[in-house]
Amino acid sequence: MGSTNLMKSAGIIAIWSMLSKILGFLRETALASRFGATSATDAYLVAMIIPSLFLLGIGPAVATTVIPVFADLEKHHGRDRAFASANNVFNVCLLVAVAVSLIGIIAANQIVGAAAPGFAGETFKLTVQLTRILFPIAIFQTASSVFTGLLQSLGKFGLPAFAGVMQNVLIISSIAFFGPRYGITAVAVGTVLGAAGMFAIKIPALLSAGYKYHFSIDWGDEGLRQLGRLIVPIMAGSAAGQLGIVIMRMLASTLPEGSITYLNYAQRLVALPSGIFGTALVTVLYPTLARMYASGFETEFIRTLERSVRIIVFLLIPMAAGMMILAIPIVRLAFERGVFTAEATVATATALFYLAIAIPAVSLTDLAIRTFYALRDTHTPVFVNIGAIGVAVALRLFLVGRMGYAGLAVAGACQPIVSFSVLYVILNHRMRTVPRASRSTAEQSWAASLVKSLLAAAVMWVIIAPLSRWLEMTVPGNGVGR
Repeated sequence: MGSTNLMKSAGIIAIWSMLSKILGFLRETALASRFGATSATDAYLVAMIIPSLFLLGIGPAVATTVIPVFADLEKHHGRDRAFASANNVFNVCLLVAVAVSLIGIIAANQIVGAAAPGFAGETFKLTVQLTRILFPIAIFQTASSVFTGLLQSLGKFGLPAFAGVMQNVLIISSIAFFGPRYGITAVAVGTVLGAAGMFAIKIPALLSAGYKYHFSIDWGDEGLRQLGRLIVPIMAGSAAGQLGIVIMRMLASTLPEGSITYLNYAQRLVALPSGIFGTALVTVLYPTLARMYASGFETEFIRTLERSVRIIVFLLIPMAAGMMILAIPIVRLAFERGVFTAEATVATATALFYLAIAIPAVSLTDLAIRTFYALRDTHTPVFVNIGAIGVAVALRLFLVGRMGYAGLAVAGACQPIVSFSVLYVILNHRMRTVPRASRSTAEQSWAASLVKSLLAAAVMWVIIAPLSRWLEMTVPGNGVGR
């Protein structure tokens, strides 16, 4: 994929991602307005993470690994054979997801007791109820992830990005139309329907490309074996990441009511810049880097990677600074309406301030991980990420008693920073076979971009910081879309 096509594909993904993120933002504002920072939202957020944890990250792992496997099978055996193998992978994943969902529904009491030890009484009962409702999303998310990987293998990036739009529309509708009558339970049902919609919308595109579904499982299938070799370390890393989130929410469940919600809303805001710009670039870059490295174009590989790092640094460091400076006005404009109070705004803004530090590192870590995958190394990033999660968990345990939910935010920001720092050092060592002149030029170029971005952020801070207090008093306390 040439630079023009690369940027065109990234632009398409960015557009749909931006729309999806905007709708996701509206989803969170609607949730905040209807339910505030209460035990109901805490219960919903804990129940949401449990199905993903039990699946051990199989969905995202399959979406990532099916790309090189499908490409290899298509090259050597043709598209029909590649689709037949993909169908086999789909059935195996679906079987696992159904089994996990049934177990989760049956054992919901025990699972919630372990995941949220601070919950009791009605909050505990509500979390169990929501967990049982939400477990089927594991089935739809897993199936959707397989189809996402296949579509991206075929060069169809727009539809998977658009699927998030449908999901958010369905969840927003459940909050707006059914939330007043049925409460947070309606949101859980809407979330399941959103996951089903994300899967269903991809079916016609795959069928038109030649995919034919039939139920059969061949444990000796070549594609399944290839995927199995690649997927295990990625699943371990995904599961570790989900476990880190669960531990954070476990600790937050022991804090005053609303602590989980403060962190969640802050994380949603932090995810906007990296989710729109970083994700779009990394999604289309991954197959390109894999082809470059496989073809022996190591110098071009380094240059493409360096350009991507420069773009991420240039865009996201100033955005991170802006979010830190304007944390209170941003949260107030986004969420402070309905039952979401001024006190909740200040608490969420505190979490946002600390989490925003890591905005550039989140996208840079994603880029570094995909670079290792392009090098056919799925083990190194997993070990590094597990180590970074361990650091974050240790920090959370140390800081939660001293800083409360703010300490959890600080620890959360440290995780991607540690991951990228270690991955960059290892990647730089791996690239020692590339001509030194190319490596030196790339390093100098992105280092210069880093310095320029830091200077731009500093100037922004000096200019905007004096205005932040005025904005805090000027921005209305009834949020947007009242």
